[in-house]
Amino acid sequence: MRKEQSLITVKSGIKLHFNLKQMRNKEKLTQIMLVTTINKQRIRVYTKLRVEPKYWDINGHCCNINHALTLREYRRLEQTNLNLKNIYLSILQADADLARTGEYLSASTIRAVMRNKKIVENTFKSPIDHLYMQIENYLNNVNRRGKKGIASTQKTYHTALNRLENYCTNQNISINTFEDFNKKFFDGFVSYLFTTSYKKGNEYKLYTQNTITNTLKVIKNLLHRAYDNDLTDNNYYLKVQTTLSADYSNPIYLQEKEIKKLAKVPVANQQEKHIRDMFVISCYTALRISDIKCLNESIIRDGTISLFQTKTREQVVIPILKEIDGLISHYKDIGFPAINACKANVIIKDLAKRCNINEPVNIKEYRGGTITIKKCLKGDLISFHTARRSCITNLYKRGYPINYIMTLSGHRSIQAFQRYVCASKKELINDFVHLLKKNKDL
Repeated sequence: MRKEQSLITVKSGIKLHFNLKQMRNKEKLTQIMLVTTINKQRIRVYTKLRVEPKYWDINGHCCNINHALTLREYRRLEQTNLNLKNIYLSILQADADLARTGEYLSASTIRAVMRNKKIVENTFKSPIDHLYMQIENYLNNVNRRGKKGIASTQKTYHTALNRLENYCTNQNISINTFEDFNKKFFDGFVSYLFTTSYKKGNEYKLYTQNTITNTLKVIKNLLHRAYDNDLTDNNYYLKVQTTLSADYSNPIYLQEKEIKKLAKVPVANQQEKHIRDMFVISCYTALRISDIKCLNESIIRDGTISLFQTKTREQVVIPILKEIDGLISHYKDIGFPAINACKANVIIKDLAKRCNINEPVNIKEYRGGTITIKKCLKGDLISFHTARRSCITNLYKRGYPINYIMTLSGHRSIQAFQRYVCASKKELINDFVHLLKKNKDL
């Protein structure tokens, strides 16, 4: 070992050295801890520095830069050693200053020195780069439930991190270390999300409250992963509020009489017929359009549809109701059509208007921190996802137990399920009274 590599070069009554948090995984960036003993009490303080155990010299208590390294690795490890030496000398200086007044070094003094000591980071990757790297690896990583990530969630992560980058660019904010994700940062970021508009078509809109909440949840999730990977010991993200009121920007559903009208609406061509039929099937199965695309003969048997949902990878077994038994049999024989989601949503709006599903409805929106009531035509709000919401709501109105409907829809929590129950209180009361009379309870 070269002499200049040793950090313990000053004689002092206090014994300081540096250790790693873990040594088992040689390739994993690991926190470097300052370790000392004061009044027979063992003190460990994180230095905010990290290094892979394969580069650590256990005896020298520093990074080993003797073996063959790339220039990039050499400079990084050299900077880490310089940081460690500066920390060591700062604590010795604090000890000497206290000794002049008859005082002694304490654990609180060491932590104060660590807080005030500026660490020069030289990891060649900014925190934002680390977060993007986590997103890129998301599909290959296994989460706490033992499942790999899915492409749609990865896209959501990219969108949220892009918003964070836009905030930093617009407000001229630099994120140099993970410590910069503090209260001041998140207060500014939340304010930015509530007041910033984006262009949709020919108009500018503010973000809905759901969009803001989901963006914060994604950023918190990414920072949690960074914390778990020992990239930081800053866990302020846990304090960020993400339990804002739910925003139902499109709470419409189709009643069963409206679905029947839509099932009989005249069509102009084969494409419209296929989209109409697939929409009606979705209205009685709660299948997403991504799952409708997966329908085939092999997953339909014994009066049920059995498949693994594209979004959640959860298996659902859906009874084929009498309303769609004929449609399922027809397409089982000739083959289920391939449909495009964007075209399908445009066509289903036209079909809804064609059969006069177009009454005015009031919807409540949370945008920019304010609540507005908008009057829209029902036909303009219908999309393929309306079919899933309609199925869940109509089965709920029929009086089927919630746990049965959740098994069919694939929801894992009551909270998520309840967002799909869109019937008004008046409708539910009327249906409840009808059910009581049917069971002769009134």
